[in-house]
Amino acid sequence: MARDRLPEIGAAETARRIRSGELTATDAVESAVATIESVNGRLNAVVTPLFDEARQEAREADELIATRGSENLPPLFGVPITIKDCFPVAGARFTAGSWFHRDDVAATDAVAVTRLRDAGAIVLGKTNVPDMCWGFETVNPVFGRTVSARGAAYSAGGSSGGEAAIIASGGSALGLGSDIGGSLRNPAANNGCVSLKPSTGRVPTDGHVPEVPEAVRPWNHAGPLARRIEDLALALGVLDGSGITELPDVAGIKCRVFTGNRSMIVSPEVKSAVNRAAAALGQAGMEVEKSPPLPIQRLTLLYSHRLRSEALAEINRQLGGGEEFSWPVEMTRAIAGSPRIAPEALSVYAYIAYGGLLKPGTGDSSRMLSGLRTHVIETVGDGVLVCPLLLARPARHGATWLPFTQIPMAVPFNITGLPVVMIPVYWTAGGLPLSVQVIAGPGRDELALAAASELEERLGGWRPVD
Repeated sequence: MARDRLPEIGAAETARRIRSGELTATDAVESAVATIESVNGRLNAVVTPLFDEARQEAREADELIATRGSENLPPLFGVPITIKDCFPVAGARFTAGSWFHRDDVAATDAVAVTRLRDAGAIVLGKTNVPDMCWGFETVNPVFGRTVSARGAAYSAGGSSGGEAAIIASGGSALGLGSDIGGSLRNPAANNGCVSLKPSTGRVPTDGHVPEVPEAVRPWNHAGPLARRIEDLALALGVLDGSGITELPDVAGIKCRVFTGNRSMIVSPEVKSAVNRAAAALGQAGMEVEKSPPLPIQRLTLLYSHRLRSEALAEINRQLGGGEEFSWPVEMTRAIAGSPRIAPEALSVYAYIAYGGLLKPGTGDSSRMLSGLRTHVIETVGDGVLVCPLLLARPARHGATWLPFTQIPMAVPFNITGLPVVMIPVYWTAGGLPLSVQVIAGPGRDELALAAASELEERLGGWRPVD
């Protein structure tokens, strides 16, 4: 296969071709480096390149095959990947987008990074994030702004925006990201690639910065981004330590379709995309039916309320580099052009601080949350739920300032811990993706992946960047 075609294939196909001898690890790495170098000046997605180290690892991988053969190679052998800059990679700069951590260097790998390396993956570099990952726009005082793979005027999303932008553009074949409020799914939807937010606890988040306060730690998930669903499945088996992810047959399984409650303003084209996905799953043999109403707004308010009551002080300390910061002082610095904390992160902090004052009803919030969580899980049942994430097409820059347009359809599935696959199912005339969430019950990540795979086969999934 010609090297210039390599950005069109995914991680699983790259691994197959290396094992077959059709491709070398050096070919794969050099193609990825060339693609990154050609697009990164526009995207600003890869902020800490590790190209020399990756080339050396590729040469060693090729030498191993030359001396020992390609039998019994680990599943990601020779595959070039990138890592969101909220996870440590030993010896590499590690900022988490924070001005206060701009000179930090990681001493060890995160557990998830170790698992990817042990599976044979080769790390190409670290990718950009919002300031301490708080934001739906990938911008920070250290590296600046990442733009969408689909156009410089559009947001790459957040907080795994650098990962999604470089993967959608054909750079790395696979990436590691995280998601506490849509941070794997929002960037995938904005850039037109795929992602998996696994079930709570399935993939270790050890080493993640910022460290999520214990009370809301189950809401944070580590997971993969890629161009193909089979790559997500392969990565899940590596990241959860099981080794192999087999996808079930979806024929005869129920698919519930949710396009929003009456009070939610979901654009007609997004609703059409969800219904298009539902029709495709019906063609795959799933039993499609309309979902009953879901308590999306109440869960969103509870999410903000619990973040404020359980985590606001810690979020303040982390954004301030270990010390409590003054919002007016830091915003004044930002307006004056010398920010230590990104104004977009300050806007999210303000949303948590003031939006979190609202609470859907009276009584104990933990009991209320438990009841709503049970309701959502019972609605998904043994099948899947298909619904929007973004309420309209991908946004231009500035979306962080409107958090209520970004999180309503994301955070309910962090709170409930359900696995979610994000996949594009339609493309606008201007080349923007319209994506859907495919949600399954707790621990049924494989079912969500299987349904998304059917959507990919019938509707095309990721497209190369023009």
